[in-house]
Amino acid sequence: MDGRILAEDLAGVWSLSFSDIGFVNTKPLVARAGFAVQLKFFAAHGFFADAANSVPGDAIGYVVEQLGGGDLAGYDFAGRSGRRHRSEILRYLGFRRIKPADREALAAWISTELCPSGMTVGAMMERVFLWCRDGKIFASSRKELERLARSERQRFLDAYLGCVTDRLHPEAQASMEASLADPDNETGFHSIKSDAGQASLDNIIAVTDRLAFIRTLDLPGDLLSVPGTAWIEQIERRVGGEKASEMRRHPRTRQLGLYAVSLMSRQSKIIDAMIDLLIETVHRITTRSRRKVIAGIARDIEKVYGKECLLVDIAGAAIDNPSGRVCDVIFPVAGETKLAAIVNEYRAQGALDRRIYKVMRGSYASQYRRMVPRLLSVLEFRSNNAAWRPVVDAVNWMRTMVDDGRRFVSWQDVPIDKVVPAKWRGAVIDKDGRVNRISYELCVLSPLRESIRAKEIWIVGADRYRNLRIPTKSPGHSEIKSPGIPG
Repeated sequence: MDGRILAEDLAGVWSLSFSDIGFVNTKPLVARAGFAVQLKFFAAHGFFADAANSVPGDAIGYVVEQLGGGDLAGYDFAGRSGRRHRSEILRYLGFRRIKPADREALAAWISTELCPSGMTVGAMMERVFLWCRDGKIFASSRKELERLARSERQRFLDAYLGCVTDRLHPEAQASMEASLADPDNETGFHSIKSDAGQASLDNIIAVTDRLAFIRTLDLPGDLLSVPGTAWIEQIERRVGGEKASEMRRHPRTRQLGLYAVSLMSRQSKIIDAMIDLLIETVHRITTRSRRKVIAGIARDIEKVYGKECLLVDIAGAAIDNPSGRVCDVIFPVAGETKLAAIVNEYRAQGALDRRIYKVMRGSYASQYRRMVPRLLSVLEFRSNNAAWRPVVDAVNWMRTMVDDGRRFVSWQDVPIDKVVPAKWRGAVIDKDGRVNRISYELCVLSPLRESIRAKEIWIVGADRYRNLRIPTKSPGHSEIKSPGIPG
């Protein structure tokens, strides 16, 4: 085995005591190095090495150096003499063979200490051998211990999935079974697992329907914190890699448990995907409207060059003949067509923001406004920054007005400051002080997008767009044992 070992680890784990050296010296010179390495390897790991390449090279060199020389070339780790040496090492260290009572105690320890973390079987085996070592217990069959670890691991998973299934309402179970039976419909198993896709109205509505479906199930989200995060990730990968037909082959309890855990875990990812689509859509409305307006200006307005010189010529003509008529004095210097082009160019430039907003409003009202009621029905926006509270208040007001058919409301009933930019207020609030709802909603979406991107506004249930003041559980977290899961 390659790899470097720290000096303190070498001295602490691989140092031979006087008693060890005396024990090793009872063996033939050719076997001493291998015997000493096997002794210290077992004392460190709780199991014997099967070959020289199982032992770190630094450790072999350190042990050989303590013996004053030697090598492992002639030592047979798995041969008859090697097996006899193992028995002698066990007697020397005071180990005994594992008993049925020991197996029961080990199984209980695996169930309560190792299984909740979700670690792999390989990682569990390292800790199992250390448990046996600390108890002076030796199990000759590694496969037997591995079967025990796998059995307890599967028992823990079955108990957890059973607990999840027991918490599901009958209506939720029926809806989940229907989703598995028809996996390609809007809320089917395959549709829920699919990606959100590019920013479009149809994709936003589809993702919103998936989240609404999960919300109607009223899943026991508190059970996600029972096992370690590794368990949840393993379940999600397993469900993500199976087709609906494969899911239906599982026993009903396991089938519903796996699906429920996957949905609970995927819910935050779906919310993140919805916010990504919302941010991209609002940006797309703005950029496309700007391109459209600028393209229209480029088509309709001729760029007039040399306006400064033309102004000088007009001023000179007016000074020379102050009493003359415009058609007689000015038009010969600057033709009527050129003057009209200058006026049109100035008006187009001055009304650019107003024209962009008009196009944005038309695009939003005719197409994208349909997404707002669906988004507001499943998303909850919050902020820890008082400066952005008006935006949150505006979103909450929009939620309360979803079923209200009025097109105009009083400006006193809605948040205006820090929500509606000054350049757009004339388009949002009319002369009578009434607020146009469509125009107001469009104004709200722009600061909402910016505040979400700046992490000033967060979304309940999201992951990447969560409240950053609340830390998340790390993937390696394993301090939670197994509350609520029957043994």
